[in-house]
Amino acid sequence: MIRDPYQVLGVTPQSDLQEIRARYLKLVHEFSPEQHPQQFSEIREAYEILRDPLVSLEKRLFDLHLGDTFETLVEQERKHCNQRPVPTDVLLSLGEA
Repeated sequence: MIRDPYQVLGVTPQSDLQEIRARYLKLVHEFSPEQHPQQFSEIREAYEILRDPLVSLEKRLFDLHLGDTFETLVEQERKHCNQRPVPTDVLLSLGEA
């Protein structure tokens, strides 16, 4: 399960990219991948989510739904984006209208 990326990096939603990057680099030096593979992976994933706020679907979802399970929100959004109407369903819905 994905933890709160802000909590993982020890930053706030108001932190700018420089602060996020500085904290990420500090944590990467502290938790080497050989000695702390789980923590290193979590730190890297959190940074990937927060480093590009204009593109990151995960960051937008997290910012909008702080109380919901982060992983569930991401999965729901991905499923929603992948849903495409089947042509027969579209034709049937037009006939029923």
